[in-house]
Amino acid sequence: MRLKKERVRDYADVHRKEKIWDSVVDGLKKAGFTRMLILQQEQDIILFEAAQNLKQAYDYLSKDAESDRWDKMISDWMELYPQYNAIRGDIEFEEVPVVFYYENGTLLHS
Repeated sequence: MRLKKERVRDYADVHRKEKIWDSVVDGLKKAGFTRMLILQQEQDIILFEAAQNLKQAYDYLSKDAESDRWDKMISDWMELYPQYNAIRGDIEFEEVPVVFYYENGTLLHS
């Protein structure tokens, strides 16, 4: 994803622990997301997310009013943003192979 230049600071700010909407975090939990990581370098955003079933997780979020409200706000700040409404429910996720995964002193990849 790519942020509009004038929204770079806003994006990082709204994701701070004390500013993120509790309702959005609750929606992620209820949807079944187990991990989400957002990396930001200037305008560029990389999103990593994991769930036991991503299709079901996105289906849940597509029906969650607060997640939809958040998504609309954030999408207005983007130059490039995936059209989630077009992919929710029927997208086939391709697995991206892990070539290296280290966490807490342990190598977790094969």
